[in-house]
Amino acid sequence: MLSQILYALPFLAGGFALTLWVSLLVVVLSLIAGVLLGVGLVYGPAPLRWSVRIFSDTIRGIPILVLMFFVYY
Repeated sequence: MLSQILYALPFLAGGFALTLWVSLLVVVLSLIAGVLLGVGLVYGPAPLRWSVRIFSDTIRGIPILVLMFFVYY
């Protein structure tokens, strides 16, 4: 049993490293997108403000479980 765990350990470590990398990438990209949308909402022209507001209100209005199913499938 211990040999199976030791055999799988490098694969698990690789998966963990990949998970950390993807998480970091998503955090950075979402931070950039959030800042750009926030600046557009506050300082942008009226059509951009309306578009950002509609997008934000739509996403906030959808229950999280529905969003999870939508993203998963």
